[in-house]
Parts: sequence; C-alpha cells; structure tokens
Amino acid sequence: MILRTPVLSLAVLAGLVQALAASCAYTVTAPTVTEPPVIRTTTTASVPLTQAPDPMRDGPDRGVIDQTWPAVARVTGLGCTASQVGTGFVAGVGLVVTVAHVVAGLSAPEVHLPDISQVASIVAFNPVSDLAVLSVDTGSLRPLTLADGSPGQAVAILAFDEDGEPETTRSRVIRRVRAVGDDIYGEPGDGRDALELEASVRSGNSGAPVVDEAGYAVGVVFSRTRGGIQVAYAVQSTEVRTLLESALRNGGEPVDSGECRPR
Repeated sequence: MILRTPVLSLAVLAGLVQALAASCAYTVTAPTVTEPPVIRTTTTASVPLTQAPDPMRDGPDRGVIDQTWPAVARVTGLGCTASQVGTGFVAGVGLVVTVAHVVAGLSAPEVHLPDISQVASIVAFNPVSDLAVLSVDTGSLRPLTLADGSPGQAVAILAFDEDGEPETTRSRVIRRVRAVGDDIYGEPGDGRDALELEASVRSGNSGAPVVDEAGYAVGVVFSRTRGGIQVAYAVQSTEVRTLLESALRNGGEPVDSGECRPR
C-alpha cells in the first residue's frame, strides 16, 4: 500500500470544472409540483412504503455496480477523541466527496482508493448540508456523474463498513424530503434537501454514494432512523453541486474542517 500526500495544483480546479460540467449535462428528472415534506432526521416514526420497483430486480445490474465500485473510497482519520471512519466517492479528477461529520476536526484525513492510500486536503466543508470535498490524486479512476433521484427509483448504496469491508445494499427511494434540524455540531441549521431510502445503513456507511441504474450518484448517505422500520437518508445531488461550486469559487484552496464533534 502506497501512502501519498496531496499536491494542490490547477488539477483541483480542473476537476471541479469537470464535475460540475458533467452533472449539468445530465438530463435530470423534473421535480414534483408539490414541495417535498419537511422532516426531522432524528424521527423514529414509521414511514409508509408505497408500491414501487423491486430494487433486487430493477436497480443497477452487477456490471454497473462492478464498474462503479473502483470510484468508491474509504475515508478515515485520527485527531479527535476517537477514530473517524466513513465512505466517499470520486466526483471529479482529484476530488472525493464525503460527509462533513466524518472529517470534522481533522487536519489530515486519509482517503483509501484501490491500491493507494493518501492524506487529503479538505477544499470544501459544510456542517449544515453535512458534506465535504477532499483533494487527492484519483489517477485514472472514472468519476461518478451526479444525477437527480426520484421517488420509487431502485438504487444501490456502495459503502464500506466500520472495519473497511465493502458492502453493496440494494434499496429504493421512498420520497424526496427537506431534512431539517441541527447541523453536525448540534447548532440550528437550515436543513438540506434529502432522499428518504428504504434501507438499513450502519457505522462506516456515511458518505456512501447512492447510485442509480446507470451508476450515477443521486445522493450521499448521512443518517438513519433509530428503531422501527429501517429508513436511511441521503443528501441530494443538488447539495453536492452547490458545494462543488463553492470549492470552485474558493479556487480549490484548503479550508478549515471545523471543530471535533461532541461525543
């Protein structure tokens, strides 16, 4: 295993431009006329499940999943009161997207891609949307294109567990929601546009891409319900685009990763 440190260059800016251009070129699903329901992601209430495609039959096939997995990364770090582990994915040349709560307070998070581990720089960090963008050498790995998810869509969650083992979870989108509540530090926030998923996720899965039948990333896993029916939540791709645009405006320069989260 090779360990590399990041080298910031024009490649970061080029990667941001590429990621945004690719997502804008994708023809997205038209949004529903009604506003998405507003929920608190700490809810334990049961969520009614409607008739929808079977994710085991109608989601991305094995070939798409196998082609997508190389772009999925494990993200780890030390520096707070405990080790922090999660998942991320290549969103552009030299760029990995993950969730903010995995890298909060870290000055040198590590990104583990096929055959190589690297120390990353954080070039975008938003504790409200719970997203972060990391700068690393992604080599020739094909970035995942961003796309919009829609209710009833069969998807797959590509994630690493807390021990670093890869796992593919078949799922489907229940609905689009506006997830409100506190940010990752427990402070009041504006919330984020999210997808509610019929899925069980666990420690280490945060930051995992939710991919559609074409292998495009429609969301980023960030939370789950406690008790009752198994429901997970993913930040919508629109929030990822917004953060990539923020990083581009900042010139791809490193940013502060905030404080360590309270345990």
